[in-house]
Formats: sequence, structure tokens, C-alpha cells
Amino acid sequence: MAITTSTRTSSYATTLAAAFLLATLLLAILPQAAQLEAAVPADSLMSANTRGFASIADMAKLADNWNQTQLGQLVKDEAMKPFVQDMKRQLQRQLSGVKDKLGLELSDLMGVASGEVGLGMVERSGKRASMVMTVDVTGRLAEAEELLEKIEVELTNRKATKQITPHDGIALTIYNVPNSRRDGKTREAVFFIHQEMLCASDSKTEAVEMIARFGNADTNTLTEVVPYQQTMRRCSQESGNLSPELRWFIDPFGYARAVRSLNPGRKRMGKDYLKILTEQGFGAVQGAGGFVNLAVQGNYEILHRTAVYAPATTTGDDKYTLAMRMMNFPNGGELLPKESIPRKLASYRTFNVDLKAAFDNFDSLFDAIAGYDDAFASMIKGLEEDPYGPRVKVRDEFIQHLGQRLTLVTDYELPITTSSERFLFSIDVTNQQAIANAVKKFMEADPDAHLRTLDGHQVWEIMEPEDDFEDLEIGIVEFDPLAPAEPEVVDEAPASGISQASAVCVADGKLMVASHMDFLRKVLQDKPTEETLAGAGDFNEVDAAMRQLLQGAVCARCFIRSDEAYRPTYELLRQGAMPRSKTLLGRVLNRMLTPPEDEDEGILRKQKIDGRTLPSFEVVRRYFSPGGTVVRSDEDGWFVVGAMLSKRQGQARAGSIPSASTSKIR
Repeated sequence: MAITTSTRTSSYATTLAAAFLLATLLLAILPQAAQLEAAVPADSLMSANTRGFASIADMAKLADNWNQTQLGQLVKDEAMKPFVQDMKRQLQRQLSGVKDKLGLELSDLMGVASGEVGLGMVERSGKRASMVMTVDVTGRLAEAEELLEKIEVELTNRKATKQITPHDGIALTIYNVPNSRRDGKTREAVFFIHQEMLCASDSKTEAVEMIARFGNADTNTLTEVVPYQQTMRRCSQESGNLSPELRWFIDPFGYARAVRSLNPGRKRMGKDYLKILTEQGFGAVQGAGGFVNLAVQGNYEILHRTAVYAPATTTGDDKYTLAMRMMNFPNGGELLPKESIPRKLASYRTFNVDLKAAFDNFDSLFDAIAGYDDAFASMIKGLEEDPYGPRVKVRDEFIQHLGQRLTLVTDYELPITTSSERFLFSIDVTNQQAIANAVKKFMEADPDAHLRTLDGHQVWEIMEPEDDFEDLEIGIVEFDPLAPAEPEVVDEAPASGISQASAVCVADGKLMVASHMDFLRKVLQDKPTEETLAGAGDFNEVDAAMRQLLQGAVCARCFIRSDEAYRPTYELLRQGAMPRSKTLLGRVLNRMLTPPEDEDEGILRKQKIDGRTLPSFEVVRRYFSPGGTVVRSDEDGWFVVGAMLSKRQGQARAGSIPSASTSKIR
């Protein structure tokens, strides 16, 4: 179960995430930098009001490790060159906010930084959030001065006015930059160099406060923020002697407020989910932070650790209040795939959750979203008493008989279409007959549900309601004789005798809901051990690695074959059909990339990246390897470890996995 705060931002608001994504793509061509001792740590210069923070410790080391990974090799593959070039152009557009605000590109820093590069977003009460950047330029002061000259040319061309103001003996170079929105306002871009640190901000106030933090332990800094301290401490404890190459931290609700401040005049449509979640107790999640490493000991392509800090907010039996009490994920159990899970899968995710607690505490959140009291109670009453409804006592006849283990598996069928992905969601049950009876009542009240028999099991097939009239589509095709041939996009399911309807079944001690009847059939069929996921070599290799990386009981385990999981998205990108994707990943990406004005009008977004130049997936498949994630519930939040294994060192991995000492369950 996840908390999601959706906030639309300008390109400047996406700087924190996009900057380091671009850095990753550019690492393959980074110049080698001298490994010098860092000057002042970036987090000690950041304000205590920093709501988002990211830091690269050593550009040279990160570049070298990136080039050793399979993904780094993929970026350099000649077959990928046209696509990578287009991707870089798109990301540079997303990073236009950095250039608009400070007159520099992130790539400009690559030849200047000799140590840590830090980037933060600072929330300022009653004002727009500020961006802060720190660059360790130890031994590269000449290069830093050259960069400042380049920035001056850029901002002067934009009719910015310059002034140099001393503060505590440090020269502040301040540019007043006309706003590109032509609203009559100007923006600041402030730079200074002190103790071999190049610092920049779009706020003079923030720059002045940063100067005060040099060597002053009494000044409020990010290092003194408890959620930051706790997340960094936990990641450090779990990673042992492995120093992070990239660190990050976010105060989720504070960051959302900061982002909103960047567009104060923008009218928000619909519900204020940030306010709703805060009022429903989810503000207990005070911070999340993590460590990232690449090419670890030849065993891992990527290794990341994430701590979520959410201490108890009450002193009673419940840790949290209102709907936040749903977030109860008990540790325990081996969480291995059951014998019904087939070997051929793209991904497998399983976790423990207290479903009874989730049901009992969902009402206040449902009511808040609905906008009136007793909305959830009225819905449940309707299910129980409506003569035309299922007439199921939801708590007693259904929820009461559910277990606490949930599993989600995904796969796909060829040829790749916008609806090729299959998924199946299952819940362990404690009383199979009681659940079957409740499901029967629910299905019999649905006119689109039909009872079928599948391999000896009773299955409810749910057909999508059809429109009375088919849509008539008349399109105009643009013809470009010089453009590469674009693969045909197939939206319809392939003609076959297998129904593509969704299905519900109670069998083998589980309630199963599948996106497609044929996928449910695959799960229900008897299969020898070697045809189950539990018998697959790659699954067991990943599982063994994850058990060493995070020892002890956990609440969730995930396994992914990245080549299989990403193939539908890759093929749809080649086809130019990503905006119409119905895959789980595709839906998330489309949600993120659709402009707010188009989303409000229900307009299908245009695919911005040209995927027609991508090679066949079989050409790039070798660059993708299996990976996994494990999650542990702690007294004050959750801890997550994830890794993508290296294909090249699979045989040498046993016994050499970097890990802290055995962790106790807190």
C-alpha cells in the first residue's frame, strides 16, 4: 500500500529528480576527476528547511562504476545512440529550469566538481521555495571562475543586471534576471565561492544564510533535522563499510508544499489530496532517504537502501491515528512463491498486510475523499441491504476470512500490444468456503459476471460492457519518406479461442483476481516443480542475495526479471504507443508525463521520445538482469533494500555479498 501525493510542477520543480537522471546518462562521457578530499559537506550547508536533497559524493567514481554496469554499456551501444541522443535532448528540456534560474547546465559542473555535488529544495514560509546548489571545487578554482564567466555571458544575454555585494568578507555575485513569463517580476541568481566551495541559489536570503553555516555548528542545518538523521543513520548502519555514491532525502509533505509554492497562482482542480492525507494521519511519514551504489564488487549492477521514518504519533495501542492505521505490514513468514506460481513470469511481489486493520480504518479516508460524513458506511450498508445488490455482510462474511498475505504477479503475451500485460492478484484466505460464498453473492449481483468451469475450478468471468455503437475513427496519417518504418500498433487482442475477460476464482486457499482468463488458467494448472517460480534458478539466486543483504524477518519480498518486465514498455515505445499503454508501468509513466491541462480535458498525451530508432529488444535484452527488493517493518517506519544482480558474476556471488552484520528486527 503506497501513499501518493500528485503535484503538477514547472520544469524548475522537477530539477531535483531530473538533474541526477541526466547526470546518470552523461556519466559515460564524464572526464576523470582528481579524487580529492571534500571541502564542506553539502548537508551541513543546507537549511533545516530543506525538503528535498540529493548528493553525489564523487563524480569520477560514480562515472567509473556506471561505465562498468550493464546499463552503462547499454547507453554506449551504437545501436542505442540515436535514442540516447534524443533522450538527452528531452531531459535537457526538462532541465531548462536550472538554466532559467542559474544560467548553467548540469553538464557545466562536470568539469568543475572535484568532490561532492549537492542539490536541495528549501521551503520558505510565505514565499517561493528556493533551489540551492553546492559544488566542491577543491583544486579547481580556475575552472570554477571560468564557469562563473560563462554564466555571466548567459545571464547578460538575457538582459540580467549584475551587482557584487560583500557579505562577511565574501563577495556575492547577484544577478537580477527578467522573468521569462513577462509578468514584470525578476528572479535572482546568486553565486559565491568560499573555502573552495562553489555555491549557488535563486535566493539572496538563502545564499546569505548559507554563508553563516560555514564552520558554525549552532546554525540550523539539514544535518540537525531528525528525519534526515534517522534515515541516514539507518542506511549507514545497514550498509556497513560500503560508502554511498549517491545519497538522497525527501520530506514528502514538505516537498509537496515547496513545489506548490512555485506556482502560487495556479488553480488546483479537484480534491486537495495533500491536505486530505495530512489530516488523515499520513503526516506521520516525516522523511525518506537512501543510499545508492553502482557496480558493487562485481555482484550488483545497482544496490540501493532506503529508510522511511514514520515514528509513532500516539501512546496507545495504535501507533498512528485515523487512516494511517491502515499501514500495518507485519514481518514474518518465508514469503516464498507457492507451488501454483508458474516459472514463466516477469515479476513477483508478495507482502504481509493486516487487512482487517486496513478495512476498519479506511472509512475516514474514504469519507474525506468523498467529501461527506458516513460515505463509507453508506456504501457498506448498500452492499449489505440493497435488495438489488450482493447483500453481503462485508466485515463478517468477507474481510473476517481473509489472511494477511497478498501476492501480485505479472507477465505478458506476444505480440506486444497496449493490453499485452497480464497480472494476477491473490490473497490468502483462512476460510475458503466462506470466501467462495461471499464472492458468489458479489458476482451474482454483477450482470457482466458469468460462472465458468476452468480445469475443475469454478471461475467467475467478468466481461467488459460493450458500447451500443462502435466509434468511427477517421485519421490522417502523416507521411515522411525519410523516417524509419514504424512498427504497427495493435490495439485489439489477438484472435483466439481464449477469452481476454478478467476473472475471479477461490481455489488452493487463495482468492485470485486475474486481468485475463488465460493467465488465471496458467496459475491454476498443475505443474512440476521445475516449472514453478520456486524452482527457477534466477529466482533462487536473487532470493539468496536479498536474504543476505537484509537478514531476518521481513514484510515484503519482490523479484523481477527486468528484461521481461520492461519489454512491453520498450516495444510500445518503439511503436510510438506508450501514451495508450495499459501496462502497470505505462500507466504510471503516462500519469507523470501528461500535462495538467491535457489531463483535465482527458486528452491523450503525445509521445515525446522517438522510439522508432530503437533496435529489436533481442539486441538489448542481454543488458538487463534479474533483481529483487525486500522490506522490513521497524518500530519507527520501514527499511527497504533493492538490487539488480550482475549477469557476469553470478557464479562468484555466493559468500561475497556486502552486508552489515545480522540485523535485529526492531
